[in-house]
Amino acid sequence: MFPLSPFQQIVWLQQHLAPDGRAYHASAVLEFRGDMDAAMLRKCIGDAVGRHDAMRIRICDDGSTVARQEVVEGLHVEIPEHDLRGAENIEERRAALLHQHVNAEFDLRIAPLVRWALVRLADRHWQLFVTEHHLVHDGRSIIVFFDDVLRQYSAEVAGKRLTADITPSYEDYVRYTASPEHRKIVDADVEWWKAELDGAKFGIEFAGLGSRRSGLFDFRGGQYRQALPAGLMDRVRAVARQSGHTVFAALLAVYAEICRRYSGQHDLVIGLPLANRPPEFERTVGMMVNAVPLRLAVDPGVPCSEVALKTTIAVSDAIDHESAPIQDLVRALNSSSKGLSNPLFNTLFGMHDALCPTVEVPGVSVDMQAPLSANSTKFDLSVIVLPDKAVHSDSGDRSYELVWEYSHQMFSAEDVQLLATGFAAILREYVAHPAEPIGSLALAAVAPSERDEHEAPRSADVVKPSAGTGGPAAEDGGEPFSSLWLTAFRDVLGRDDVNSATDFFRAGGYSLLVPELLSRYASLSGWRPPIRWVFEFSSPAELEAATKARRPDAV
Repeated sequence: MFPLSPFQQIVWLQQHLAPDGRAYHASAVLEFRGDMDAAMLRKCIGDAVGRHDAMRIRICDDGSTVARQEVVEGLHVEIPEHDLRGAENIEERRAALLHQHVNAEFDLRIAPLVRWALVRLADRHWQLFVTEHHLVHDGRSIIVFFDDVLRQYSAEVAGKRLTADITPSYEDYVRYTASPEHRKIVDADVEWWKAELDGAKFGIEFAGLGSRRSGLFDFRGGQYRQALPAGLMDRVRAVARQSGHTVFAALLAVYAEICRRYSGQHDLVIGLPLANRPPEFERTVGMMVNAVPLRLAVDPGVPCSEVALKTTIAVSDAIDHESAPIQDLVRALNSSSKGLSNPLFNTLFGMHDALCPTVEVPGVSVDMQAPLSANSTKFDLSVIVLPDKAVHSDSGDRSYELVWEYSHQMFSAEDVQLLATGFAAILREYVAHPAEPIGSLALAAVAPSERDEHEAPRSADVVKPSAGTGGPAAEDGGEPFSSLWLTAFRDVLGRDDVNSATDFFRAGGYSLLVPELLSRYASLSGWRPPIRWVFEFSSPAELEAATKARRPDAV
């Protein structure tokens, strides 16, 4: 048994707080056309599970403050098969099976935290459904795993044996993240981000779009998929080569301009997911991805190509400092919030650029569709870029697809389609006039917001600095009661100035410190309340009142 990595800790806590959510389910469909041997594919998947310890992990958190994990040996892999040949409505049946597969719950205590299902659509047409929990998965891992599976499949059907790569285990990776060597890198990265984010405004508010969130972030979401045609992307690549920046930077610059126009903010912090893999762990399967708060200053009077070049530099700097876990940055920046959403950024833009497995499979072609919607989201708005090469194994990266995921608490489907349409309009103008100021492009389609960035934000999650929460007033001018919660607050926060009305999050607490607070309270009281309570009742007074009202054996 070994600890969770810093990146798994965030996933575990969020899943614990929203057990009905599917934001941390990652799904894909692998499509096989040709003479595919289903029994052989099953065998190869089972063998690959045995080679990669992350695929055999289960979570151990019963009655404990901090979850741990263990690798299950001798795990048998079940892969059900559904033959839809001859079905009355094949696509309807397939869609229903896929929806069920993507949305079924994982019991984190039972390995594997991955499931597969084979669906036969025709004699020479198969699909493999894959859903992995983010505790054991990242975008690079699914490619590494299925590259391994297909290499074995190709060897087996040719009558040969696979010579498997010797790679470090995921347990080795977790051990590395706790080493003094790695902690030194993390500490240096945290200091760099502190300087980089000094004075930054966290969170982007889309004036005129969406709605004001009430209550805690609930992970309910939708998805909109947008195709960027090959001809447009050819022109983007040409402009990028001429201007000395990357295609991704061009797309991110346009996204930042969309955010600027709808928010009125020129200084933006956007989440950027990064692979975060030390070289020796390039082919290790497991959860390693990190999202960092990329700061972009967008001046509408600056030429498009210059904005993209500055974006390229900012992304390169972020990659050089990708090791800092978000909880370390939140603590260093003292920027926590009461909500369940990320306190440093509420919108994210990334690229899933790992190649679809390119193994030559005798008699079979392989394509991949990812990611699929589970009607959940981790952010108010996130966009993932899928180059064609990440979907099709036998083609280049000419066309692209953007996957827009959005919170139902903040946006409607029409809002997101409007943003996506504006994105495409600015991008087309961008490649036609790269020397023009970015703020002048496609004004008929996407007009600037009238809101000034110095106006007060609308978000209900932004917390104003305050000494307290406005909780129950003290009786007779003193503490209203002798509170074990007050003791727990002072012990965990390490502050003697905490009083009955102090808000845990405003006083320096953050989400991953909540289990420690509950553990301390449990040691004082002999009873452990639900984690969600601290997010709903965040002062000692509120928690004491909730305890008296809701604890079954409360005196």
